[in-house]
Amino acid sequence: MTRARLMSIAALGALVACAAMWAPQADAQLQNEVKIYGGEDEKPVTNAQVVPDEFDVGVGGLVMFRIRADAAGFTAAERARIVDARMVHILSYGDLDAEAVQVVPVRGKPTVYVGDVRLVTIYPSDVEAVGAASMQQLASWWAASVACCLKSVAPWMRVKEMMM
Repeated sequence: MTRARLMSIAALGALVACAAMWAPQADAQLQNEVKIYGGEDEKPVTNAQVVPDEFDVGVGGLVMFRIRADAAGFTAAERARIVDARMVHILSYGDLDAEAVQVVPVRGKPTVYVGDVRLVTIYPSDVEAVGAASMQQLASWWAASVACCLKSVAPWMRVKEMMM
């Protein structure tokens, strides 16, 4: 046999051995796969209007608080999206010191600030959804939770700056 032919047979053998090793994993994957039967036009219709009742506000697996109610003309989902964008800004550029978290009244409503960034305003609908005694009490709870979590979720470079 020629050397090229021997190399081809060896390569083919290695390929078959590798395929045999991966075959059980592929079978397990296929067994756990969600299957939709029928043609492309027979797939089940998904309802894009289904929206969760509550939205977690947090970072890195830590939940700081939950938005459970519509308020000020915004749905809970819209409020959560706005708060999420503000949290990204706070973590990227804001004051991450726990003392920077404070509750300030805005148009008569308690509002949680982190430094000079407004994070969330508390409304009567939030109090009702959570079962707190007052807007001020709920604002204090949310502010305390934000203050507690900030150092845990702050980007490492920002934590070093805070330690200096």
